[in-house]
Formats: sequence, structure tokens, C-alpha cells
Amino acid sequence: MSFLEFIHRYMRVLDRVRSTKEWLSPSYFSEKPHVITLGFAKSSEVIQLDNNRFVHDVTEPLWGVLLWAGIAVFILAVGIIPGVWVLFSDFYGFGSDLPNNYEIWVIVICSLFILGMSLLALPPCILAFVYLFKRPKERLMIFDRENGTVTLPPRFWGEHEVVPFHELKVKRIRNLGSIVNFYVLAAFRPSDGQAIEFGLVQDNWKDWAFYCWYMDKSRPLPPGKVFDPYRERDEARRLSSRERQALAS
Repeated sequence: MSFLEFIHRYMRVLDRVRSTKEWLSPSYFSEKPHVITLGFAKSSEVIQLDNNRFVHDVTEPLWGVLLWAGIAVFILAVGIIPGVWVLFSDFYGFGSDLPNNYEIWVIVICSLFILGMSLLALPPCILAFVYLFKRPKERLMIFDRENGTVTLPPRFWGEHEVVPFHELKVKRIRNLGSIVNFYVLAAFRPSDGQAIEFGLVQDNWKDWAFYCWYMDKSRPLPPGKVFDPYRERDEARRLSSRERQALAS
């Protein structure tokens, strides 16, 4: 088993705890989907947004990777290292300045608990350092309205994966990186089961309604000024599609 496969298995267990039980339907409908603003459409994370494709750059910034690496160092410093030191001090006579009224079994149990909890976080700690060198230069999530597919990037490193939108497995998942947005949307890759978080950092239901609306070619483009330059072209395409279906029948 490679390190990446081990990390994938580790993260699948964590994702089961984080995610809700309900799978979201790719045909979800709401009269009030999220409306994308012109400011967001012109931001650096949006590469393309028109009547054909929504290309969202979800590449982890370098400062974010460094932040997680710093957290990893902190966990190692306050958890694993002190826990190991206390165990050695108990069994090999180091740290003789401990109070005499300390019961050895209390110290051992507490040390093992701290050490065990820290070891649970050890794989992500190692991953944080490895990811500094292995992270892909570009992670793109592509909603292809024209072809009805979604391109899912790798969670850490590897190849992008193309999935038909109607087969996309999506859940709401707890957001560990924010104390404001408690849940985000997550699409699960068929090949390795990894959760790829996405969304517009708004109401999850309105966000999902937007994606379902946008990917449904039988409907007009979603509301919002950002799509106004493409509505006439999209309407002509839908009219042509209906005419072909009528001739075929």
C-alpha cells in the first residue's frame, strides 16, 4: 500500500464522520438558486463562466499549505513529543522532579491518551509536509454544461476525473476550515472515494440549486447579470435542440 492509498483510506473514515447521511439529487430544484455576482465571476479563481462551462480553480494556495504544515508542527510539539518524554521519564528515571504524590498509573494513562490522540493526527501531519512538494500546480473543477459532465480534481495529487453530472455523488460535509460556514458541498470521486469540497461559500441548498440549474441544458441559464451576454446564444441552442428532437420523432 502506497502512502497516498493509506491517506485516502484514512480520509474516507474521517469523511464518514464529517458528512451528512443524505445524498443530494442532481435534479434538485429551487426557485431561488444562488446568484453569482460579477465580482466573483471576475475573480482569479474563476477561469471560465459562460453558457458552456464553469471552470473553478480550487488549487490550494501556498500559504494554506504552509498553514497546515505549521499546525502539524504544533501538534507534534504539544502532543507527541511531551507524551513520549513523560513515558520515558516514568520508566527510565528521567524527570525525577515530578511530585512524589503522583500515581504512576495516572501519569501513564494520561500520557498514553495524549500520545494516542496525537498519533491519530500523525498521518495528516506527514501529509502536510509531503504535500508541499507533491501538490499539483493546478486543480480545476469543471462543470461542463455543454457535455453534461463534471471534472473532479485530485484531492491531493494525481489525475483529474470526469463524471457525468447525473451520476455525481454529492453530500453536505462539515467544514473544518471555517467557523462561519459549518457545511460545504462535497463531490465524491468514483475512483478513490475522496471528497472534493466545492461551492460558492453561501447557503448550501442555494448553491446546489445553482449547479443543478446550470447543468440542465433544457432550462435557460440561471438568474444573474453574469449570464446575460450568453442568454440569446443559449436560447438559440435550446431552440435548435427542440427542432432536431421534433424532426427525429
